[in-house]
Amino acid sequence: MALVFEDVTKYYDERIALLDVSFEIREGEIVSLLGPNGSGKTTAMRIAVGLLKPTKGNVYIYGYNVLKEPVKAKRLLGYVSENPPLYDNLTGMEYLELILDLWGMDIKEKIDEIKKLSQILDLEQDLNLLTHAYSAGMKKKIALIGALIHDPKLIIIDEVTANLDPKGIASLKRLLDGLKKLGRAILVSTHVLEIAEELSDRAIILREGRVIWEGETRRFRKEAMQEKRLEDIFFELTGGPEIESIIEYLRKKSS
Repeated sequence: MALVFEDVTKYYDERIALLDVSFEIREGEIVSLLGPNGSGKTTAMRIAVGLLKPTKGNVYIYGYNVLKEPVKAKRLLGYVSENPPLYDNLTGMEYLELILDLWGMDIKEKIDEIKKLSQILDLEQDLNLLTHAYSAGMKKKIALIGALIHDPKLIIIDEVTANLDPKGIASLKRLLDGLKKLGRAILVSTHVLEIAEELSDRAIILREGRVIWEGETRRFRKEAMQEKRLEDIFFELTGGPEIESIIEYLRKKSS
């Protein structure tokens, strides 16, 4: 298995962020983490990449325990956070060169790949700009290139389509699908239900830190009553929106 969560629990003081979460990600598949804000998606991803320690439980990347063998585990990993931190005084190309230096790679070996990825993501003309001039979408794209450049076997992307325009989303979906066919394991989180349905082989839905549904995305509608909209099914599982409160609010506004 590419990624294994084994009874992972995380507390912040007395608040439960994750409770006994277990799941697996296989090679050659894309899995979406779904859930409302505060459901534990980002916490799960940060634990997976070793940025947070679980209160209890274990995480394995290709058999390596992330806590006990972090270097071996992280060599196999590419990670993009929702708002990736960059270095404002570096250009996009200098940022990628720094990433490759940290991996012990020469940029000359990867320049053709950088050009191809930047072309796919429509960033080719912006590699020589300082990253502080980048839009949020451009920052997401350069971070994605940085996460892919060392050929990771496991790719984790938090809020996969956040800040991307429709063209960027379409390009990213095709890129991830191609990487999946090359045997990469991919875990993404998203608030866009249709993106999860189109992009993913499986979905894991979290609510208040617990897994409340897991399965193939094509079975999602069928198991949760096929005639309903995907959005309605999601809200039934996770709670909200508070329709009556919204109606009452609008009624008062109009009176």
